[in-house]
Amino acid sequence: MHSERLIGLLALIGTFTLAMYIFYPANKQVDINSIKSKQSNIKTEIIDTKIDSSIKGGFQIFTESDFDFFVYRAHVLSSKENANKLKIKINNGGYPAFVEVFGDKKELFAVYVGPFLSEDDIVNNMSLIQELSESKNGEISRWKL
Repeated sequence: MHSERLIGLLALIGTFTLAMYIFYPANKQVDINSIKSKQSNIKTEIIDTKIDSSIKGGFQIFTESDFDFFVYRAHVLSSKENANKLKIKINNGGYPAFVEVFGDKKELFAVYVGPFLSEDDIVNNMSLIQELSESKNGEISRWKL
């Protein structure tokens, strides 16, 4: 019985050693100077692409206008509480909505549905959006970040 335990222990140690050999990462010596030179090259490439405004090294420059979205202004209300209630109703209906201050006097609150990626997303869902927002006189407009 003593020999069976010894053989089992050796098998367990052998299996553990094999697993460590297979799954444990190998020690690699890292040259810090090569890492620093690669970092400086990356920084230079990024700065060059911003200056050149072209594609270099797989990077593409985006402008703020590339991130235009569309929103549907459903209502303009004088009560922030009512605007928030309408926003919650639209959210519960499955559409994103938010409230923003509207006008120069900042006494009005606009309820927007969106943002959507394209104007077609709003048009295709217009009847449901109008039903949820209780509005037939909304306006589609661009919404920038």
